Amino acid sequence: MKHNRLAVLFGLGLAATLAFTTVTAQEEAFPVLILPVNQAQFLPGAEFDFRVEVHTRNLPENFAVTVNGTPAAEFFGADPVNEDWEFGGSVVRFNADGVPAADFDVASLAGEYYLRDNPVATIAAADGALTWAADGETATLEATDNVLVYTVVGGPADGATLTFGLNANGAVTGYTIGDAAFGRLSSLPTQSSSVIWRSMEAPAAGEYTVEVTAGATTQAVTWVVREPSTERAARNVILFVADGMTVPMITAARIASQGITAGRIEGQFAMDSAEAIGLAHTNSLDTIMSDSANTASALNTGHIGRVNATGSYSDTSPSRLDDPRVETLASMLRRAYGMSIGFVTTSDFTDATPAAGWAHGRDRASATRANFAIQAFDFQPEVLLGGGGQYLIPAGVDGSARTDDRDLFTEFETAGYSIATSATELESALTGDALPERLLGIFHPRDLSVWLDRNVYTDNLGDFTDQPGLVDMTMAAIEVLAQNENGFYLTVESASVDKQIHPLDQERALSDLIEFDQALGAAIAWAQENAPDTLIVVTADHGHGYEVYGTVDVATFNAGTTDLERREGIQVYADAGFPTYTDPDGDGFPDWNADVVFAGTVNNGPEHTEDFQVSPVPRVPAINQDGVYVDNPDDDPNGILITGSLAPNASTGVHTLQDVPVFAFGPGADAFMGVYHQSEIFFGMAEALGLNPAAAE
Repeated sequence: MKHNRLAVLFGLGLAATLAFTTVTAQEEAFPVLILPVNQAQFLPGAEFDFRVEVHTRNLPENFAVTVNGTPAAEFFGADPVNEDWEFGGSVVRFNADGVPAADFDVASLAGEYYLRDNPVATIAAADGALTWAADGETATLEATDNVLVYTVVGGPADGATLTFGLNANGAVTGYTIGDAAFGRLSSLPTQSSSVIWRSMEAPAAGEYTVEVTAGATTQAVTWVVREPSTERAARNVILFVADGMTVPMITAARIASQGITAGRIEGQFAMDSAEAIGLAHTNSLDTIMSDSANTASALNTGHIGRVNATGSYSDTSPSRLDDPRVETLASMLRRAYGMSIGFVTTSDFTDATPAAGWAHGRDRASATRANFAIQAFDFQPEVLLGGGGQYLIPAGVDGSARTDDRDLFTEFETAGYSIATSATELESALTGDALPERLLGIFHPRDLSVWLDRNVYTDNLGDFTDQPGLVDMTMAAIEVLAQNENGFYLTVESASVDKQIHPLDQERALSDLIEFDQALGAAIAWAQENAPDTLIVVTADHGHGYEVYGTVDVATFNAGTTDLERREGIQVYADAGFPTYTDPDGDGFPDWNADVVFAGTVNNGPEHTEDFQVSPVPRVPAINQDGVYVDNPDDDPNGILITGSLAPNASTGVHTLQDVPVFAFGPGADAFMGVYHQSEIFFGMAEALGLNPAAAE
């Protein structure tokens, strides 16, 4: 039939012709993406996926991949899998909701049209007549009584009907012919052909050059497989991550917590006693800036990834979950030593920092995080404590963020986990006749509430009034994990240092940083008494632009009726003096309602007002007004106006570039002195543990 013949001609038949042309055109240079990237760092025996992506419809005839001159399939002892797709581009998908206006012009039907996996078709208008052309084939479109319906004249599709579509606004969206609907093309999607080797093991220590030939393109990257440590100095490792923490935050939190007299701070933080202190760069693969996903992944894998990517190198495939994976430290330690693994966080447990210990995915969308919850179940760490209950309950249950019927709470329980959903239940789980071997504690549907709301402004807690603090969760995890004579690896994250500096809420952020240091202190004391062969590493994943530049006399500031009058209360240099925070109960947390407070700000953000004083409710500094974020009149209504310094659609402050501090205690601490990329923290922990994945059974 002519309709079927035309669909083939305008569709898959022409694709085959184009494919043959691409395959034989060896003189054409194609963009090539090799993953892992140049200078990727490995430990021998570490598992990883290896993808070569070529941006063309089909791989050219001379396509070849070698590793140190040996064909990759021979080098790895395995053949790759071919995976093809298209990405990018902009096509207005066909619809026919609209009708032609009285002044409809046939010339508006001219343009380029596209159907996935098919060549671009061009329709041209001249003297009121339309012609169709694609890949050397042409036809005339003969008008009918309907200005959107044409009959094909000439060529192999002679006599077929071609119908255009308009949207509700009268704009052309595409055309149909047979069962195929072509969209109006804005920009052509890019075709990609790839090969991938999955679950390969890094070879012996040395340098390896991967060379790819594709048409006229020859591209190479070098991978470095590092010498593994031969001695195991540490039996346990605890990685403490204060999300977004910077040196100015530590300084401010220390002063507020410990007090200051005559220029001397009256006490120390636990991190101040570190045996080694360093600085870590946080740059990502694609930008000098970073987010928590790529930075936490660098800490857990030793690989530098793209922003938003967790445990993987980002390709262009449609799936967010099939990008080339790299093995995490937790996985290697379980394989090599049978160590127990734990994750503690004050965030949703599928959030970027905790998930980097086990998860693999290209972005942080809710669907990806729902899958991260499944990946957590598949990995089954011995301890998992935090928020994120929304990702454990099946779709259809109020509050679920899943799209399937999996009840992961029940699945974890069936797998032998003791389940706790409150601080009371967590305490009960640890006071029975025997400690649980596996512990899942999920204390909030989303992120846990911050220290200031759990302990001072409790009206903000809603239904979740029985949440544990970071100290209790940390020590609970250690108790359970320490039962394994092979040792343990534990990550502890204080997530809301970051989550509260984003909305410019210094008191909530600094309170959580104080709590973080107290959890660190408890872990240090435990290690000194029970396991001196424990390495403790403290760092941040990235920084924020928070700084204190003086103090604020609250009475003077609040008495002002204009911004100029309020600014009279801001004091700098000798006039600043000292803040007057007090700690009446001696718990290390100040009463933030003081007469003289920090003049603390973040160096970027939307338009907002700032009064430098503690807010009884979590801050929302800006609100959306017709797509632009402007000052929220209900947030700090007596504050001075701060001009926005970000794009108009930015609602909060963003991460900044600075190096982040690193503190280390215990065996192997010396490796963390100096200045380096944060991916070196992975290798420092691996060295202290004497980790050689190649030796794992």
